[in-house]
Formats: sequence, C-alpha cells, structure tokens
Amino acid sequence: MNAKATTIRPRDRDTVISALRAGVVPRLGLQHVQVGRQREIEAMINDIGRVGNGGSTIRFVIGAYGAGKTFFLFLVRQIALQNKLAVCQADLSPDRRLHATGGQARGLYAELAKSISTRTTPDGGALRNILESFIQKASERASASEMTIESAINESLGDLREMVGGYDFATVIAAYARGYEEGNSTKQDAAMRWLRG
Repeated sequence: MNAKATTIRPRDRDTVISALRAGVVPRLGLQHVQVGRQREIEAMINDIGRVGNGGSTIRFVIGAYGAGKTFFLFLVRQIALQNKLAVCQADLSPDRRLHATGGQARGLYAELAKSISTRTTPDGGALRNILESFIQKASERASASEMTIESAINESLGDLREMVGGYDFATVIAAYARGYEEGNSTKQDAAMRWLRG
C-alpha cells in the first residue's frame, strides 16, 4: 500500500482536536475530517468559481438535525476564503429576518456586515480592510487620471449608484475616503457605523 501521507499543519491539528473535544465544528482544517460529500463539494466549488468570475448563484442546504449542515457550510466557507473571496454568515432567527418591519432585517444586515471575512481576516471584521483596499485602488486611479478620489469612487460605483440606496452608499464611501486621506478617524468611524447598519 503506497498511500501518500497528508501533512497537517499544527495550527489546523490543534483547532480540529479542540473543536471535536468541545463538540463543535472546527473553523480550520475541515478538509482533514470531511468524508462522503464529494458531489456536493464539487457543486459548491463550481458555484464559488462562478461567483469569483462575477456571476451569482443560490443554494439551500437542508437536512435533519445532526446531518452535517454546519460542518458543510464551514467547509464551503473555507474553500471560498482560499479562493480569495470575501464571505459573511449569519443565522436567521426571529430577531434576524430577511423581511420585517421592526428592524429585524437591519439586524440581519448588521450581523452579516460584522461577520465579513477574508483570507487575511478569517474571523470577521474585514469590512474596514476591504474598504481601505478599495479606496487605495481608487486613489491610484485618481492620481493616474488626474481626477479627485471622490470622482474615481463615484466612477467605480456608477452602476451601484443607480440602485435603491446606492447613491447614499457611494456618498458614505466617499466620506470614509475623505476621512482616510485627512486622518479624520471620527469621519471614518461615522461612515463605518453607517456601513455596518
């Protein structure tokens, strides 16, 4: 038997063992304990590729209690992060719903905004990093085209500005950019509060 041994990083090993001892889904190293979901994972990898190329998709993962839904979703999340995508997650509940009149939809949005993760910030809180990266690129474009950073931001968000709330969103991004360039943390924090719902 000539099986190739897979090396597990110590950080992944410790995370998996600690999580399994606690009876929860590990956040790292899921690929080392995943068994029997090859077709589902391939379908999700195709979906992740589609989203990474600017497309969209939707999937509903359903199953009985203990069927492995949370494990599967954490695995898909890890694959998305490895593919340099930003991910966010939230559990739906009476206080966090897609549609409501008592602020529950805003609560869901706030939870999603708080949980935004990237490969470099896998535990949430990546919104500021994403925003500053976007502003840095807009600043470089503005310098190259001899325009203001606000004009570069508005140009980048042109399609979004036409949507409901898009104009306000672009205005807040521009305000954050002004605060970023001026070193005005009060202005930046106010914009972040708006963006986080």
